[in-house]
Amino acid sequence: MNRRGRRSALLAAGLAACGCREAQPADAVVLAAASLTEPFGEIAAAYERSHPGAEVVLEFAASSTLAAQVRAGAPFDVLATADERTMSEAWRAGRVREPATFASNRLVVIAPRDDPAGVRSIEDLARPGVAVVLAQADVPAGAYARRALEGLGIAGRVEANVVSNALDVRAVAAAVALGEADAGIVYATDLTPALRGRVRVFPVPERVSVRAVYPIAVAAEPEHPAGARAFADFVRSEAGRAILAAHGFGPP
Repeated sequence: MNRRGRRSALLAAGLAACGCREAQPADAVVLAAASLTEPFGEIAAAYERSHPGAEVVLEFAASSTLAAQVRAGAPFDVLATADERTMSEAWRAGRVREPATFASNRLVVIAPRDDPAGVRSIEDLARPGVAVVLAQADVPAGAYARRALEGLGIAGRVEANVVSNALDVRAVAAAVALGEADAGIVYATDLTPALRGRVRVFPVPERVSVRAVYPIAVAAEPEHPAGARAFADFVRSEAGRAILAAHGFGPP
């Protein structure tokens, strides 16, 4: 396990033991939406290379989970969420400084590669007998998906087909890839090379497609003030934007 992984494991162990997040020595402790896992891993590595001796600790979870932890008083330096609503909760609680958007995303429908239910479009998720998995309604990906389904007038019928409400969007992708459901709705950026070989992908119609906006903010009282600001700035820098774009994220 590398240094970042060891420290992340320590943070997770502390959280499990006491019900809160215990910050480890670092230049920045970053809480980020699950959909940011790959790009933020690369951004942290690039940041550390450009700041010799620096270290970034990354923790990923559903934005709603992160916002709840932050409101409960968990120590952190930077918060990055997959929607403005959860960031606003942290802002209203006085836990973050003014946020700024740094990326955007869009939704797609996925089905297992063998596609046993014959899914060909988002409307097929409303057919009787199609097993659907969505992220929980309070998770940004789940909220965005339900807004798109409401726009198509099929939200009720699709909800009746939901066999699981996943804790985050990555769990939706994993469930579909494993054949535990006939279809799910995820972000386009969740289509990693490994996932693409295991699923079929269908677009969400432009007329109902929801543009997911990602804000980032420094903690109101960061554990590591200089590192917090420097990392947040790096995410929004040309280098950070290039990494995000390489993973399929759009401009803010």
